[in-house]
Amino acid sequence: MLIVRQISSRLGAIWAVALAVSEDVTVNNFKVGILAKDQQPDAENLKTVAIFSKLSSGLTADASQRLYVSFNVVKKADNAKVKPQQVFLRFVAPSGEDVVLVVNPDANGNYIYDSVLRTAAKSFRNLSGQFKISLLVGDVTIKNSINWQFADIDAALPTAYEPTPKSQQVRYEPMEEITHVFRQPEKRPPALISDLFTIIVLVPFVILFTLWARIGINLQNAPASAFVPIFHIGLAGIFGLYILFWIQFDMFETLKYLSVLGFLTFVAGNRVLRAIAEAKQKSE
Repeated sequence: MLIVRQISSRLGAIWAVALAVSEDVTVNNFKVGILAKDQQPDAENLKTVAIFSKLSSGLTADASQRLYVSFNVVKKADNAKVKPQQVFLRFVAPSGEDVVLVVNPDANGNYIYDSVLRTAAKSFRNLSGQFKISLLVGDVTIKNSINWQFADIDAALPTAYEPTPKSQQVRYEPMEEITHVFRQPEKRPPALISDLFTIIVLVPFVILFTLWARIGINLQNAPASAFVPIFHIGLAGIFGLYILFWIQFDMFETLKYLSVLGFLTFVAGNRVLRAIAEAKQKSE
């Protein structure tokens, strides 16, 4: 029973739309004019235009004036007002570019477009000069749509407007190639200064090895542990890694190897110190 009711309601809706589509509409009481900013519309400053005819003389306006258009959309059968879903004013420039503005009805069902051209200029995308004005009316519930050019206008619109953000712009031509310019490397010091600095760095090592050669290396207190050679090999590896960092490696490669060598050297050194401490305790 529920399914039958749903089917009946859908068929009724489809039948209602079909009946609505059979209605023809037209436009009456169509008036258009150019008004001053604070001027009230009346019979003297508005011109009446019959449906599908064109205003005999063109309209002329500057940015400080208002374009005023008023009309009704009614059924041909009984002259009752209707409110189609799509009612627009279309402005077409000689170049073919067009601007479409929405016309909304008031509480009484009368369609009125009343706007200062300076305010509406943002919608014209920097267009100015001659335009053909058409009225567009369409809806799924009406049989005949309306596309009616009713006047020409020469509008002196301001050329400055807010540009469309780049994120909303649609471009179909290839964009300019982006060429990256890298910073020039800093000038290196003279070779003499570099060599002198290298000698100064190596002097402590030369003194160390010279003293070891004269005094000798004391291995008597070295505990008998496998961690002793590991500690010294790790310490030598760290010094060698510093040399490679100066001549070949970058910072990231150096840190990668240093994390391994440093960990092994730290563990081995800790065990060596522990073995030395235990040996001292036993000797006491």
